[in-house]
Amino acid sequence: MAATNPIPPRENLADPVRSLIRRYWIVWGLHGFGPSFIFAVYPLFLRSRGLNQFQTNMVAASYLVVVFLTDVPTGAFADAIGRRAAVVIGCTIHVAAFLLYFVSHHYWQFIVAEVLEGLGTTFCNGPIDAWVVDALDAAGFEGAKDTIFSRQFQLMRITGMSGALIGAYVAQIDIALPFLLGTFAWTAATIGAFILMDRGAMRRRPAIHRATQVRRRAIDSTRLGFADRNLRLLSIAALISASVWTGWWLEWQLYFSQGFNARISVVGWIFVAISLTQMAGAEVAARMPWAWERRSSFVAAMSAIASAALIAAGLAGGRMWFALAAVMLAHLVSGAIGPMYAAWYNESIEGENRATLLSFSSTMATLGGILSQPVQGKLVDVLGTAVTWQLAGLVSMTQVLCYTALGRSRPSRETLSPP
Repeated sequence: MAATNPIPPRENLADPVRSLIRRYWIVWGLHGFGPSFIFAVYPLFLRSRGLNQFQTNMVAASYLVVVFLTDVPTGAFADAIGRRAAVVIGCTIHVAAFLLYFVSHHYWQFIVAEVLEGLGTTFCNGPIDAWVVDALDAAGFEGAKDTIFSRQFQLMRITGMSGALIGAYVAQIDIALPFLLGTFAWTAATIGAFILMDRGAMRRRPAIHRATQVRRRAIDSTRLGFADRNLRLLSIAALISASVWTGWWLEWQLYFSQGFNARISVVGWIFVAISLTQMAGAEVAARMPWAWERRSSFVAAMSAIASAALIAAGLAGGRMWFALAAVMLAHLVSGAIGPMYAAWYNESIEGENRATLLSFSSTMATLGGILSQPVQGKLVDVLGTAVTWQLAGLVSMTQVLCYTALGRSRPSRETLSPP
């Protein structure tokens, strides 16, 4: 939704608050650089170590399984031990995972490294934002926090693209070197979190109460998510989308590097182009208020276009520039869908159940990735990437039915303005 109270002018911000916001952005900046060096080369690295696409997808799926199983428990753990401690533990686990990747050459070693990656992610997944929100409230900050989070999102995009490009160029020397860079970056993130994050006052609860809370949250999110028609359809659409695109992100690097007969650095530039295209789509959507007023039909149409573009990329044959253009179109419209979907889902949730039901949405998307990755990996090995993309595009088309059905629900007009 549109921010009504932007960040107060710099001269009106107390020094402690200004310092806190600056430290928050630095912590996230360091955190963003950690994984970014492998963004463009990760599947190429695994393939260079002798893994086929099925094994590559299974390694990635092990990460999603760990996130699926431990996201809520590690969040409760962070509430118990403190946000800074949770982030430091998570970053330390990331260091171990990247170092293991750097020295590994076998399938099961990569599985272990990816399991560690999943644990590190769940330890860091909420505590940084929770820390800054609590600290800002304690400091009496009255500005709009969504503006702070928006700038954090932009920062993560910049660090992600920069790190991916650096990693792609470094990989031309040795394809394992991006993991060594990531090890150094995660070490810096660990030190940065320890120095810059305040410990904060935490209200301790007995372990049995925390376990009960975790169990109740898991049960409530499932029950409430499936009970509400809007949330059920939106979550199913998210599951379908994740089942298609999670696997795609492990396939395009080899497809385009072989198709263009290009150096790894070119793959890095393609990653940057895709990221910029997604950002452009989100910006275009924010400037189309009429689309927000007709978002059911708009999101359905955009989903259909993205699905058709993925099918077209698979039908391109040897016309790699056509395939790349189709992929860019798919990510342009996907970028437009993202913020609209997030606002739509949030507006469908009652405030007291927000955290519980947001976890339901992310859990459904994660589940889609877990179920689809082995299937897509096997399809690529047997049928090839192009045919797999055609089939994935057809599966993606089914989410249009969810958005079309949602058009029968009439949301209130006042909630339909872009963020």
